[in-house]
Amino acid sequence: MKVMFDTNIYISFIRNRSHASELVRGGTVKYVSAIVLMELWAGAKTRKTERLLSQLQRPYESADRIVTLNSQHYIIAGQFFSDLALKHRELCKKSDFVNDVQIALTALSIGATLYTENVIHFEIIRSKLKSLKLEYLTADRG
Repeated sequence: MKVMFDTNIYISFIRNRSHASELVRGGTVKYVSAIVLMELWAGAKTRKTERLLSQLQRPYESADRIVTLNSQHYIIAGQFFSDLALKHRELCKKSDFVNDVQIALTALSIGATLYTENVIHFEIIRSKLKSLKLEYLTADRG
């Protein structure tokens, strides 16, 4: 089974080791969205965090499992925002929501199940991207 993790899963793990069992679970093939890496690196404020992110990123690079979007995915994203703009105009302007749409599209592009803590964003996203496979985790789960 292919799996991906939203940025918040890695952040919870880095901060307090939440979701360790999901991150190391056997029987899955793990991928990372390039958007998740961007968000993680944008939040790296110390050398220690940078080293940790390098360690996290390395296996994905070695296995060629960093997933990027192509031009067709961005067209789909544009159509998604156009369709959603009337009902969720303010949300569509927020960079974290825009990033979450891109993360969802990367998971869809390879048929991966996406693990996240963000129920609100991803239920809205799944209302338009019906085939998106999601697993919700709570922040205190380890």
